[in-house]
Amino acid sequence: MRGFERYKFVAALGAMVVLGACGGGGTTTGSGLGSGPLLVGVIAPFSGADAALGPAYYAACLAAAPSINNNGGVGGRQVSCQKFDSRGEPADGVPAANAMIAGNSNLMAVVGCTSDEASAVAPIIDRAHIPMFCMTGQTEFNKTTLKYFHRLVPADIYDAYAMVGSALYGPGHAPYKKAALVFGNDIGSQAFVAPATNAFTKLGGTIAINQPINLTPGTSYRTEVATMLATHPDVILTEALGAAGTYLKEVKTQNGGQMIPFIGTSATIDPTWFKQVSDAIGVNDLVKYYAGVDLGYSFSGPAYDEFLTNLNAAASTFAEAPTYKQRGSTLHLYDGIIMTALAMNETNSADPTVYNPKIKEIANGTSGATVVGTYKEGVAAIKAGKTIQFVGAGGQNSFDAYNNSVSGYIWVTYDSQGNEVKAGQMTPEQTAQIANAGGI
Repeated sequence: MRGFERYKFVAALGAMVVLGACGGGGTTTGSGLGSGPLLVGVIAPFSGADAALGPAYYAACLAAAPSINNNGGVGGRQVSCQKFDSRGEPADGVPAANAMIAGNSNLMAVVGCTSDEASAVAPIIDRAHIPMFCMTGQTEFNKTTLKYFHRLVPADIYDAYAMVGSALYGPGHAPYKKAALVFGNDIGSQAFVAPATNAFTKLGGTIAINQPINLTPGTSYRTEVATMLATHPDVILTEALGAAGTYLKEVKTQNGGQMIPFIGTSATIDPTWFKQVSDAIGVNDLVKYYAGVDLGYSFSGPAYDEFLTNLNAAASTFAEAPTYKQRGSTLHLYDGIIMTALAMNETNSADPTVYNPKIKEIANGTSGATVVGTYKEGVAAIKAGKTIQFVGAGGQNSFDAYNNSVSGYIWVTYDSQGNEVKAGQMTPEQTAQIANAGGI
């Protein structure tokens, strides 16, 4: 649910990938939809400490584009995807966003904009009147005034509260009462620290150490781990993307070959993270000692099936695409792109000032709306004169007045193949107790 890097624009990392229609339904028509190709911009870290984030978001677009293109496009217009590297830093994100907007008059939507750079780039995208689906958990967006901003995941405080819930109430272990907070020193990772600290301590826990760590590649963490182990924590709460394998391997080495239980944010439900950590400490220890938090996805149904089919097919363009089949952010951004294309169809307009408000209506639904799970179903219903509600690969959304959509959390583990396994779920009572302790 996040991401973070710096200010040097690496002009549009990766070439535009145009996904042509191959088979599929008839072309939708409408004079207001214009002509020519359409572009989805993926602005996110593709290099730097959080470089693992961008590929998950790019994969979402590679899966969404054929869903649209193989079913007539948007009024016959084909959709393509292009990367714009923010490096996870505001100083790099600003020129990336400016270049994306200035160089692409056919920009229909933007996805990505992580916690690392969202504060800087979201206002730029909003001023350009381009709908955006941002993977930022920053609380400043909880009541944002940006009309084109959409968030399909909860704020970071909810991830933090779910981690606290896993520590205190999670299955398979006695309550952990003494926690080490080991988070990257980047903007996004640090957003978890204060809410986790507040909730955990007010519910009777103790913070053994709060240890922001440098995510620079090549850092050994020998000293940091020794300092952390000296505080004797029961559990480690963590998000340190790109550094977790090195850090946790050092933990195992200095702790006599024995791991300490560790709980990760939803961003640790990621194939790159799984490989780095399993290579470092062994898959058996990862499966035994790791717990994570995620939203309650079913990974099933017609919408997910189409997403998965397209994701697998995208391997011909991006070999790692199929590994994001259980990455929540990938599912959500896929849905955001589909909803944008459906909003353009329903309003018969390529003007984002016209179709942007329709996105929320399509997500939330209105009285009597026809529920659809694929772009093809949505276009057919629109042609039949029906209003629609889209329930996609990531499930149902419920945008509030600030275009934030919040779902419930589950506790998860990994199996030995890197697949997410549901271990439990916070009850409404537990959720309320933690939120109250955290100050909500």
